[in-house]
Amino acid sequence: MAHIISGLGQGGAETVLYRLVTAPTQSGRHVVVSMIGDGVFGPRLREAGIELHTLDMPAGRLTPGGLWRLYKLLRGLAPDVVQTWMYHADLIGGVAARLAGIRAVSWGIRNSGVNLQMGSGSARLVARICSWLSGPVPGVIVACARSAALQHQAWGYRAERLRVIPNGYDLSRWRPRPEARAALRKAWNAAPTDVLIGSVARWNPLKDHANLLQAFALSLRMRPGLRCVLVGAGMDEGNTELMGMLDRLAIRDRVLLLGQRTDVPQIMNALDVHVLSSRAEGFPNVVAEAMAVGLACVVTDVGDAAQIVGAEGWVAPPGDALALSGALNEALALLGTEAMAQRLERGRQRVHAEYGLDAMVAAYAALWRRLAADRPRRGAAPPRAQPQVLPRLLIAVNNPAFFLSHRLPIALGALRAGYEVHVATMDGPSVARIRELGLYHHVIPMTRSGANPLGELRTLWALWRLFRRLRPDLVHAVTIKPVLYGGMAARLARVPAFVAAISGLGYVFAAPPSRYDLLRGAACFMYRLALRHPNSRVIFQNDSDREMLARIGAIVPQQVLMIRGSGVDLDAFPAVPEPDGPPVAIMAARLLADKGVREFVQAARLSAGHVSGLRWQLVGSPDPGNPATITDAELQQWSREATVQCLGQRSDIAALYAAAHIVVLPSYREGLPKSLVEAAACGRAVVTTDVPGCRDAIEPDVTGLLVPVRDAAALAAAVQRLAGDDALRRRFGAAGRGLAEREFDVRHVVRAHLNAYDALLGRHTQPEQGAD
Repeated sequence: MAHIISGLGQGGAETVLYRLVTAPTQSGRHVVVSMIGDGVFGPRLREAGIELHTLDMPAGRLTPGGLWRLYKLLRGLAPDVVQTWMYHADLIGGVAARLAGIRAVSWGIRNSGVNLQMGSGSARLVARICSWLSGPVPGVIVACARSAALQHQAWGYRAERLRVIPNGYDLSRWRPRPEARAALRKAWNAAPTDVLIGSVARWNPLKDHANLLQAFALSLRMRPGLRCVLVGAGMDEGNTELMGMLDRLAIRDRVLLLGQRTDVPQIMNALDVHVLSSRAEGFPNVVAEAMAVGLACVVTDVGDAAQIVGAEGWVAPPGDALALSGALNEALALLGTEAMAQRLERGRQRVHAEYGLDAMVAAYAALWRRLAADRPRRGAAPPRAQPQVLPRLLIAVNNPAFFLSHRLPIALGALRAGYEVHVATMDGPSVARIRELGLYHHVIPMTRSGANPLGELRTLWALWRLFRRLRPDLVHAVTIKPVLYGGMAARLARVPAFVAAISGLGYVFAAPPSRYDLLRGAACFMYRLALRHPNSRVIFQNDSDREMLARIGAIVPQQVLMIRGSGVDLDAFPAVPEPDGPPVAIMAARLLADKGVREFVQAARLSAGHVSGLRWQLVGSPDPGNPATITDAELQQWSREATVQCLGQRSDIAALYAAAHIVVLPSYREGLPKSLVEAAACGRAVVTTDVPGCRDAIEPDVTGLLVPVRDAAALAAAVQRLAGDDALRRRFGAAGRGLAEREFDVRHVVRAHLNAYDALLGRHTQPEQGAD
């Protein structure tokens, strides 16, 4: 394993590299190459037994001799993987590695990318060149922060290559040390009761010390005894610009300048509050370090700083000294209180859980193993044994928003269970959220309709190419097009294992047979092609869909796995008592004809003037990509009538159900509707149609009522019956919550999926953390 870094001075990237290669749990041989010289960390690396090579190129300049030495060194070392650190090393080290025949190159992004114009011109140029080369050079690009990954993606870095691995800390060094606090404060002539704020950051425009000092000067007006400690390269009296700032603000006698130090953990112990005043960051190491020590942290909202401090810190906008001073004053007001002590302890525990050194080491090791397996060196002999790599799972779904609402818990469960999780969907606003969650994402061209045969072939081709390039161990296809095209592409690409989730067979099978015989025949043929993978499972949510596909010869019994829906988070959808007031019947669904929207509206018309004061609410929006969508004109007409209250698209479904009394879904056919599962969890009585999927989501006459499909009068009568019988409605709701706890708990659903994955891949199943 070879690491190439621009230099080994005092900085965040250099610190993380040192921690990573010297960690007690680190394995294998690690060689570090510095493009400049030893810097600060060179002697420490050698002392730790790490092999170090320096190219001795001048800072900011490339020399032919240095480049040649790098190429020759990589040819001689022949590492399985090259990990580069920072822009210049990404570019020079990455290209040199590829020229030396090393295909497994991992770039390291340590800059948030925000306000890079304030950095050096060469850094801006190199970052831009890297964006152009992010496809052909690296196999993966590791960012230390989600914000950095998103910013670089916006610059043109290849999104599917980006991966976030947060920095990890040796928490044995970063811990409360009362003896260090007492010794240093005595050396600084600070009494135990004096309040010291501080900042550990080198002199750099992006660190925005001017913002910090202005905020400190403002806070001094309220707390005249306050002192400020500055640590880092350039934080000394030789910095004329810094001294000028102190004089202009008249605070020179209140600021202690320590310069660059090696005892930062001890210095932090002597402080009361640490302040990050930066204009831009990626993952600011110093914030997590300060929290681990037990310091109150005030940060500007840059990079992942706000995410790191969470509710335990104080956040201000960047470049706003007044707001930063306000946040600092809030923190200072809590010093010495029990509330502050609890807050600091929660922060320490969170840093231990999320940013420990072992977690970072394990994440990098898994990434390097996979990269080496995917991209072996040219001419290298095949390994004697397959390297231990994380199994690669690809979940293919048509809509990114649907993935987040219906399959995210499964993806996160697989991630916790040791899978490398990729997601393939159409593009859309929700893609950013998928990447923020630490999942790889790939955009697939896909349309909601199937009217253009060339477009359908393009989707099939794109999936096949993705499978061939990514080489997933298992593909899990969800929704109709990914199941059909993904199943065929998985067979053609020889994907080792395939899972198809049948969450409904679509409007072709919901329509009367005589009308869509040609389309139905084509769909039957495609299901037979897609679902007969030799190592596969087909997940059904109801027996009717299973029987239909068995009848057309698309499946065999050994493939079948019954899982009732996508589950519900019982904590997010709690059962609460019904609200006071007239009963409310609510329907939450895409506004499609085959969801029974028109029957719902007609039932509301038939119920006008009901003695209970019954009100009807419709939640959702039209779906222009679906041929069954209602029109905007219809929706506007219903809003004008005011028989139904049209609430539009909403995400607060649990709150809406809590404010309602009856949940209605008069659909023509479903897999197993999530809206009814969530209704059961919320303890609400249900009225739905006696069709596949809907009848599987309730216990008839126990948790709800069934009515004939396409029958608005029967629907109105059933809803009116529940509206007029409080006791029956509440009994149904209580039974529904019991059904949700037994059958629909998302933890059970996730575990069932993981068991299926493990069985197909021959893995030993381990209980998922947090599962029953």
